[in-house]
Amino acid sequence: MEISNQDADFLKFYSDKEYEKPSVTIDAVIFRIVNKEADNYRRLPEKQLQVLLIKRQNLPFLNLYALPGTFLNLQNELSQTLKLCVNDKVGLKDYYFEQLFTFGEKSRDPRTRVLSVSYMLLTNGNDNINGEWFDIDIKDKITLSQEKKYGFLRKKQVNLILTNQNQNIKLQNLINVSFEKVNLEEKKVTEIQKTDLAFDHIKMIYYATERLKNKLEYTDIIFNLLPQNFSLTELKQSYEVILREKLLDANFRRKIAKMVSPTDNFLTGKGFRSSRLYEHNPLWTFSNLV
Repeated sequence: MEISNQDADFLKFYSDKEYEKPSVTIDAVIFRIVNKEADNYRRLPEKQLQVLLIKRQNLPFLNLYALPGTFLNLQNELSQTLKLCVNDKVGLKDYYFEQLFTFGEKSRDPRTRVLSVSYMLLTNGNDNINGEWFDIDIKDKITLSQEKKYGFLRKKQVNLILTNQNQNIKLQNLINVSFEKVNLEEKKVTEIQKTDLAFDHIKMIYYATERLKNKLEYTDIIFNLLPQNFSLTELKQSYEVILREKLLDANFRRKIAKMVSPTDNFLTGKGFRSSRLYEHNPLWTFSNLV
């Protein structure tokens, strides 16, 4: 973007010394979906949503698990800093990413005022990466549901457990979420009650699971978590593990009918019938318009 001569003259004498400057970090919530072996060999493996964590090697929060992140280099764009971080700290090459949220509570980092621009990343690759994958288990319960004259107030407690089966590690986290609507104004507050992670990273993970869950309703984002070819059962299981609910088969097939295209390949295995494999149809949104 070109600036005017007037702006150029102004900038010659401009100083930003009167403004305080916070530090800025980039943090990555990286998700994948893996097979979880079924108890019955006649059934396909079930799906499990996982998040990548790295054990901190420095203070503060030494030896606690955290999301991959780095401080922003002011010479780089935000997305460029993210890519450098994921490449250097994780070693992940193939992924989808989108900006999630900016976290800026005053007390979120004990060192100084730090703003975190978080990103959600989705991968289906099997890269040899740094870090450890943790199963995500979320259970929530409504603690208050109150209708008011001009709106409503709803509160819930979220129990978010992260488990690493290989290391026999279970990280316990509790989050309180309140959502209030008064006329056209909406206010959502998320507070950490207990966490075994560094900083406020459990809040970022929760925000990312909610973003992913909501985007399943109107986008094809889920295909970033799947291999190129998949069965409809695998696709349905992937939806269910993110939505945390079972779906009616007929409704599900209607929903994804234009999102996928059949291939000539079949999934075969011991104990269960072969299933036709499908692939993502990148023109599904266009086909909905014609």
